[in-house]
Amino acid sequence: MTMPTEIKLPELGENIEEGDVVNVLVSAGDTIEKDQPIIEVETGKATLEVPADTGGTVQEVKVQKGDKVRVDQVLAVIEARDGAAAPAGKKEAQPQAAKQSAAPSDSATVSE
Repeated sequence: MTMPTEIKLPELGENIEEGDVVNVLVSAGDTIEKDQPIIEVETGKATLEVPADTGGTVQEVKVQKGDKVRVDQVLAVIEARDGAAAPAGKKEAQPQAAKQSAAPSDSATVSE
């Protein structure tokens, strides 16, 4: 099951309400992980990476390089998945790893 999640610009610091997008690090269709940087924003004091609060597939990027963005502005829309911290490729690997780890413990039980 999937559901769209809006990634918004978080508070950047005390008395900082906006910044300039200096780099967009994702595109529509990209699969991302939770905490992966999606844009870089420059304020008067620093350049900061803004991470995704969930993993999934990028549906839409709502900002581009050169845009001014404000706190709580939607930056991107992510199609989040249940257990969204891992992209689909990693989800497929987990059951295989579980089966592989189960086999040695069965063997260990037999050999004991």
